[in-house]
Amino acid sequence: MLTFRLNEMSDAQLRAIVSREDVDLIGPMRLARKIIDDVRRQGDGALRKYARRFDGFKGGPLTLPEDDVRSSVDEVSKEVLDALKVSKRRIEAFHKRQMPRSFEYTDATGLLGLRTVPLDRVGVYVPGGTAAYMSSVLMACIPARVAGVEETVICTPGKSGQVPDEILAAAELCGVREVHPIGGAQSVAAMAYGTNSIRKVQKIVGPGGAFVSAAKLLVRNDCEIDFLAGPSEVLIIADDKADPELLALDMLAQLEHDPLARALLVTTNEEVLERTKTELERKLARADRRDITMVSSDRGAIFVVVDDISEAVDFSNEYAPEHLLIDVEGPMQLLDLVRSAGSVFLGRYSSVAFGDYCSGTNHILPTKGVAAVKSSLTVYDFLKLIPYQQLTALGARRLSKIVETLARSEGLPAHAEAALARAKKVRK
Repeated sequence: MLTFRLNEMSDAQLRAIVSREDVDLIGPMRLARKIIDDVRRQGDGALRKYARRFDGFKGGPLTLPEDDVRSSVDEVSKEVLDALKVSKRRIEAFHKRQMPRSFEYTDATGLLGLRTVPLDRVGVYVPGGTAAYMSSVLMACIPARVAGVEETVICTPGKSGQVPDEILAAAELCGVREVHPIGGAQSVAAMAYGTNSIRKVQKIVGPGGAFVSAAKLLVRNDCEIDFLAGPSEVLIIADDKADPELLALDMLAQLEHDPLARALLVTTNEEVLERTKTELERKLARADRRDITMVSSDRGAIFVVVDDISEAVDFSNEYAPEHLLIDVEGPMQLLDLVRSAGSVFLGRYSSVAFGDYCSGTNHILPTKGVAAVKSSLTVYDFLKLIPYQQLTALGARRLSKIVETLARSEGLPAHAEAALARAKKVRK
């Protein structure tokens, strides 16, 4: 754990925290590049090789039978299935409200409009490893379906070729039947370039570890991606009335994701800071996933004292956290001051855990400061917005002189001639 007073931090200390200096993709990119090159050259053969090496794949199909996906809803407990259905309804309700409106209007020159067109085929990466991330299936596949995407394909690490029934059940609820038990950089390469078993997609979305993030960066010139969704992170702004136990629990909830996860508490009150640190230490000692949390908390649990709440918000905007929890009195008063955050949680009761599963907002969020320029996964990630226009003869005549003036000023005379030629065709 690390503790700082903001106004006493050196530039180097501040830069190290804001840049997430421990989260490095240079090493993973070297191996990811080799994996991608092998998959492009060898296709399914390379997929099987790396699946055996990294996931214990023992052979079998690289695409799960659709019947396995359909029947998965009968294999999970009623409690889990009901929870998935509630989460699905709430996520759908939130994302349906995001759908942009196509529009069309006319003015004196003719007709102009905008069409929304969904992508045809997208790939969803669902993390594997130490947990079955069924919630990530919902978060990625629901906005794609709301947008109207016809084909959604899931790649997820299959331990010995097996995908957890909970992930398959979530896929079935989302209407996704194409599931490949392949993870890592090799699955990103397969979705980006295609193999005999996995057809190429137009865009890859979804969170993953360092090798998945590195692979997404390497293929993005050939296949669209969402953003880097790497190690989980939360920044909590707390005042003197915040409950240290609740603060510690939200920090622990992020730290249990990954050894590189980060949880920052930024507070005006030193007593709240010390009590939260004590609570976190107590909970770390008995955490179920302490093999992960003891590593992540060593450098990823960061406590910062500030002089006032406005200073805390300024620091948060510079950090651009994946999750921002504002645990203060009157949190809505601070919302307009937030400029950079993946998702914002306001007030004493809004644990980040609700957003992770069922409040309705998306939990696929930019990390490592990317929230400064990127938004959470939304319906917009699966849509193309296509403008169109149909000028009248009178419109062509009216606008041709404008085009001529601007085009010749830019040194593009053919543009001017193309517009003027239309105007000349207009009957007097």
